[in-house]
Amino acid sequence: MVQRNIKLFAWLLTILFFMGLVGLSIGLAEMNAKYESKQQVLSILSNQVLKMQFKLDNQRQKLAKYNFMEYKNRALSRRFPQFSYILDAVYRKSLQYGFKPDLVLGVVQVESDYNPVAVSNRGAYGLMQVNLAVWRGPLNIDENRVFDVEYNIDLGLQVLKHYYEETDGNLKRALHLYNNGYLYNNTSYTKKVDSAVNSIESQNIDWYSLGF
Repeated sequence: MVQRNIKLFAWLLTILFFMGLVGLSIGLAEMNAKYESKQQVLSILSNQVLKMQFKLDNQRQKLAKYNFMEYKNRALSRRFPQFSYILDAVYRKSLQYGFKPDLVLGVVQVESDYNPVAVSNRGAYGLMQVNLAVWRGPLNIDENRVFDVEYNIDLGLQVLKHYYEETDGNLKRALHLYNNGYLYNNTSYTKKVDSAVNSIESQNIDWYSLGF
């Protein structure tokens, strides 16, 4: 009887021991799961912090660049107010007609070298060298304003847009016609514009940061 009780007690102890082990294992598993969950949360938070830091650094760089461009723009406006006004007009009118400002500035450089009152021996006037004999009627040109910076750029872009649409978006052909019309064949013109544009682009002008 005593021996049977001892065996029963031993079995009970064994069962309790295994139950304890199972409980301990479950507890450890839960602790491990919680630990891994916390690690995952910390990892996610860490990644979010890094992304926010990257965005913050990027915004700081943009702000520094913007401030520098603003400084350059103010200095340019004081030193060369006429040229600064030309840049302003080129930027706004280029976007209005769907052309890149660098391209239009390149055309201005080649056509008139930024001289608002330039006149050619072929009867072309102003910054964009608009030919009055050809475009006076089609564009209803006000000859009293032909040397006005913004008006002249607008006229020139109307002409360029006309040729661009006529050539189904062939920009080089449009530029060729802009300079030559249908009577001449100055093949070096587009190369000059390309050279001017590349020269402008090499200066890394960020037009969208100029504050125009």
